[in-house]
This record gives sequence, structure tokens and C-alpha cells, in this order.
Amino acid sequence: MMTRVPVEAVVVLPSLKISGGIREAFRLGHDLCEGDLPASVLSMWDSPHPMECALPVTKLSGLRPRAIRAALDLPVLMVRFARWLRRRGGPPQVLVFTHYATLPLALLVPRRTRHFFVQGVEWNFVRGKVLSAMLRWIVVGIYRSGRIISANAFLSAQLRDAGLDVAFEAPIWADPAFAGRVDANRDLDFAMVLRKGAIKRLDLYLRFIELARARGLRMVAITPEDEIADAVRGQVDVLLLRPDAEQMRSAYERSRCFILLSEHEGFGLPPLEAMGSGCVPICRDSGGVRAFMQDADSKDRLLPLDMPVDAIFERAAQFVAGEQGRARASIAARACFDAGLRHVADARRQLAASLLRQAGR
Repeated sequence: MMTRVPVEAVVVLPSLKISGGIREAFRLGHDLCEGDLPASVLSMWDSPHPMECALPVTKLSGLRPRAIRAALDLPVLMVRFARWLRRRGGPPQVLVFTHYATLPLALLVPRRTRHFFVQGVEWNFVRGKVLSAMLRWIVVGIYRSGRIISANAFLSAQLRDAGLDVAFEAPIWADPAFAGRVDANRDLDFAMVLRKGAIKRLDLYLRFIELARARGLRMVAITPEDEIADAVRGQVDVLLLRPDAEQMRSAYERSRCFILLSEHEGFGLPPLEAMGSGCVPICRDSGGVRAFMQDADSKDRLLPLDMPVDAIFERAAQFVAGEQGRARASIAARACFDAGLRHVADARRQLAASLLRQAGR
């Protein structure tokens, strides 16, 4: 009698580097486990400051992720991935690739096992029209060889505009751990998360911080990057370097307004996490934030990309000065956070059931 191989899923990550995208990949894995589809994580590179993961983790290498060296590392990582597949006796029934750096590994497994968890239109994450067009051609071609799991309806629409089919939606939402006190004493005016990368627009944040300091407004800056922490140390009232969720929630409970100045976000998780504590976001219209800034009140705080940062600051300063309007917006932000938690939990359970049925065929 033939023994039936257990159905399982492996989530493939570039590294365990601290980021919202990695955190959401972990959550997808957890959701699959809760839906009776056992899941683990496979990491290509080794991060110097890895996020903690409750799922089983396998690392393909001890190499540190560096963009300038990634192309040279890939052949080595593909060989190690092939060896990993041989050692386990073949690919798992569900492989979830999560970032364009993981896509070359997808070419080494059967199409029926390939799934792509898309949290952003990744060819928009690079500067330069030629490079962006080349990346789009490669990514779209590989996406067509498997099944796409989109992180929200906004992304699904963008992917369909690119001629791709979306098989599933696994909507992203903030972790329930970010549900904090709405009635807390707010002694900070602005909270912000500062990241490296051209589309994250650190230059705009530095100008915003300069303007806020000149006005005597109080700020908390959160960053996973040592260099950025050094750059803003002494410029902000509170600086958090690689904080845990509890420390971040505490900072949001103290803050009146969250500022997001990115050029493009597949989702934009930090503003939503802040909303769990009633910290009200003001965001440049970077795309993904529309998933949780839908009502008329929120749309007034969704600012065009061509709005100068000085004008964004004036809008934000006016908002934090209006205590009554800000208090109403704070309550509405938490209500949006809570409603999304319920919706997303249902959608993730349905995804796990669908993948389990598909993989068991």
C-alpha cells in the first residue's frame, strides 16, 4: 500500500531582515498552519538582525544580503536550493515565493508548486525606466508560470492591469498586538518609520523633522537601520532602533499622528499598525495605503505625491493642533483597524483551505 506524502508549504524569503514584508510572510505561514497546512520558512541569505520566527526555519547560506553582490550570490544559492530539494526527496506541494530575489529559485521546481505572495508591484521599487522595464518583463514572465497570491484588492487590480491572473487574495492587515489604548495621554505629535531605499524618501523625512523641530513639535522615529538612527539621533525626542511590537505600540499610544512619506508602498503597514492605538495617519498617496484609507475623513489625509514636503508639514501641524477633530479621527482609526482584523482573519482561513484542497489533488 502506497504511503500518502503529507501536504506541506514552504515560504521562501530572501532573508529574515526586519521589515513589514517579512512579518507578513511569517503571518501567512502561521495562517496556513492554523488552516491545517503545515508551513515552514526557507531563507536565502542570513540577516545580521533577523526577526524572530515561530515557524521552523532553514537557511540556505550564511551569506549576508547585499544588493551590490546579489547577482553573484544567486548561482550559489540556486545550487544550494537544488541540493535542499534533493535531500528532502523533492519539492513540497506548496512553495510560496515572496520577493523578486526569490524568483530564480522558482524556476527549479514544478509549475504546479509555484505560488507568489505579492505584496507590492516590485518593478516600481527600482529607480530608472530601463531597469524598471527589465525587472517588470522578468517578474511578469515568472509570475505567469505559477499562481499569484495578492496581498490586497488594490494590488490585484494593478497585477491584472499588467495582464496577470490573481488566483487568491491573502489580505494584509496589522497584527492584533498593535491594538493599544485610544484614550492614552499623547505627549508626542508625530511618529514615523524611517527606512533605506530610494522609494522610502528619507530625504523628505529629514526635511519634515527639520520643520517640526523649528516649530517645537515632538517626534518619535523608528528605524531598523543603524545609519539612519545615527543621522536622526538628537533631532527627534524619542528614537527606537529595532524595537519590538510592544515598544512600537507604546510609541503609537503616545503619538497624535503618523507620517508616511514613501513614494510607493505595496501596502504600507506601519500607518495601519499605528491606527490600532488611535494614532491617525497622514500619508502621501503611495498606493497600498488606500486599502485602509477609504472613508472620506481618511481621504482628506491622503496627500498627492507632488505635494511639497513643506506643505505636507503644514497640513500635519494644523491637524495635531485641532484637538477635537483629531480625537474623532483617532476613534475612527481604531474602528477601521478592528473591522479589518475580522475581515482578514476570515479571508486567510479561506486561503489556507483552498491551498490545502489544491495541493492534495
